[in-house]
Amino acid sequence: MKLNGRVALVTGAGKGIGQAIALALAKEGADIGVNAAHLSSAEGTTEMIRQLGQRAIAIEADVAEVDQVEMMVNRVISELGGIHILVNNAGVNLEVVPTVEQSVEKWQKTMNINLRGTYLCCRQAGKWMVPHKTGKIINISSMFGMSGFPMRTAYAPSKAAVINLTQDLAVEWAKYDINVNCIAPGYVMTDLIKALVKQGKLDLEALQRRTPLGRFATPDDIGNTTVFLVSDEAKNITGATLAVDGGWSAYGYI
Repeated sequence: MKLNGRVALVTGAGKGIGQAIALALAKEGADIGVNAAHLSSAEGTTEMIRQLGQRAIAIEADVAEVDQVEMMVNRVISELGGIHILVNNAGVNLEVVPTVEQSVEKWQKTMNINLRGTYLCCRQAGKWMVPHKTGKIINISSMFGMSGFPMRTAYAPSKAAVINLTQDLAVEWAKYDINVNCIAPGYVMTDLIKALVKQGKLDLEALQRRTPLGRFATPDDIGNTTVFLVSDEAKNITGATLAVDGGWSAYGYI
């Protein structure tokens, strides 16, 4: 297995993409710190990881709060023996509304979780990775952070900033043999997306027609991409943003 002996922390891992990432890392031999906003969600993923034969701990923490991030990272280090891999998956998209109708409070909360949370987790994990001169960090952005989308003036800029943060840290921490990369998913067939399609809020067929490969990604697609980027096979990749969007962001034709 590619990740034997390594410890990973995955934020927002109670369900969906985060859970798939945590399970993919565990299948390759990593022990996992499972973070979620609610302990019950984290415990569900933790049990699945233990059934795979790996160690796992469930941690309830708000990634936007300094003291809670410190607690979370310190628990992973003390209980699992280090933090070789960090995956910043926790994120929110609270509103899809015209900008003039947008809630400033929800705009700020989106920034706090998506950008501040990613920064705080990187900063705290870096306090262990830098002196140990090892580490793999994956930040989860979005195709919405790579170009302009209407009515997403909180979510899209927060995800664009995550891409730049990834580049900054990759350059700063390269001398410590720390790889920092970013994954930018497109539409992923999660339970949330399925519910929006069922409610008529997303036109599945239209979105698939707009996607060159003609299909949405699955959570496992993001998990498998993460495994590659944190493995030794990708040791010379850093500061990169990999779009896993079926060709959406490359497509210039309406």
